[in-house]
Amino acid sequence: MFRSLALAAIAAALSPVLAQSLEVPAPSTKAKVEMRVGITDFSVDYSSPAMRGRKIFGGLLPYDKLWRTGANASTKLTASRDFTFGETAVPKGTYSVFSIPGASTWTIILNKNADASTDEYDAKNDAARLTVTPAASGTRERMTFLFSDTTDSTTRLDLEWESLRVSVP
Repeated sequence: MFRSLALAAIAAALSPVLAQSLEVPAPSTKAKVEMRVGITDFSVDYSSPAMRGRKIFGGLLPYDKLWRTGANASTKLTASRDFTFGETAVPKGTYSVFSIPGASTWTIILNKNADASTDEYDAKNDAARLTVTPAASGTRERMTFLFSDTTDSTTRLDLEWESLRVSVP
C-alpha cells in the first residue's frame, strides 16, 4: 500500500511537468504560403482545417454567412508593398481574410484588423471586397491556399478545399 501511495504522489507531482512537455497536433494544422511577385513579397498564414468526411460548403460552412476563412485564428495576408486585390488598390501591410461563401458566388474580404475574429469583424475596416465565382477542382482534404498563374507582375491567390477552387486576382 505504501508503494502505491508513493507512486501516486510521484505521478501527481510529475503531472504538470508532463502536461507542459506533451505536445499534440492541432486538429487544423498551421500553414504558410509565400510568393514574390516582381519586387513584392506576399504571404498567407492560416490554419488548415480538414474535411474529415463532412460536407463543407453549404454544410459545415453555411452559404451566405461570414467566415474567417480558416480555423483557430484569423487568416492573414501580408504584402511588403502596395498591391491590387481584384481591382482595388491596397496599401502594403497585414490584413485578415474573410469570405462569404455562396452557392454560386463568393465575397472575398481583406480587413484592416489583422487579428479580427468573426465576432470582431467590422465592415468599416474593409480594405478590399470583391465577388468571385468558384470553380470545380479535384478533391482536397485540407483547406489550402496557393499562388497560381504567377507572372512577373501578377498572381492569383487560390483557396482550395473539398472539390472547390476560389481564385482571386
